Amino acid sequence: MNHKEIERWYRLRNIKKVSQILVLISLVLLVSTYAGSRFLSEPLELPQPGKGSNSCISIENFVYSSPGPRAWELRASNALVSNEMDKVTLGSPTVIYHGGKGGKVYLTARTGELDRTKCSVSGRGEVIIRYKDFRFITGAISYSDESLRAETALPVFLERGDLSLSGIGLQFSLENEEIVIEQNVRARLYDVKWVEPGQKLPM
Repeated sequence: MNHKEIERWYRLRNIKKVSQILVLISLVLLVSTYAGSRFLSEPLELPQPGKGSNSCISIENFVYSSPGPRAWELRASNALVSNEMDKVTLGSPTVIYHGGKGGKVYLTARTGELDRTKCSVSGRGEVIIRYKDFRFITGAISYSDESLRAETALPVFLERGDLSLSGIGLQFSLENEEIVIEQNVRARLYDVKWVEPGQKLPM
């Protein structure tokens, strides 16, 4: 075997080794690319309600009622119930309370919370209370079934026909169907009818 043949043999052997290395690298890149594409294309699995020790149970169209002499009803578009079943976070709650004198009070809010141990409900965000022809608007309110009282310390706005009223703080007794606005009360009357002294105002 001469020198040229030996050189050619080594060159072929080196080319074969390089080819094997290139094939191996191509396979590694192909597998890595496939795995990466699968990872990116599949959505991440987020923790779902009802899984885990500190999670909640999700309920759509949640309904709760408290029967008896202090009856009231609660509905929400969705709710998250704690595993202990004592606290419920509410989405778009609507609560109907039955007053002691037969009147009904309707309360709506953007969010809220039901505490079953205290039998209380709170509402937050665009809270609206409707009672007879009164309409109250405030930012947050809480109701205690023990005291039969709804209250807030935030600014309150009242609308009733030709009357517009504002103030700070509200106490609403459901047993007596009595409303008290606590401070800074300002009222506006529209279409006021005046009568002569000693005459009665027509209703």
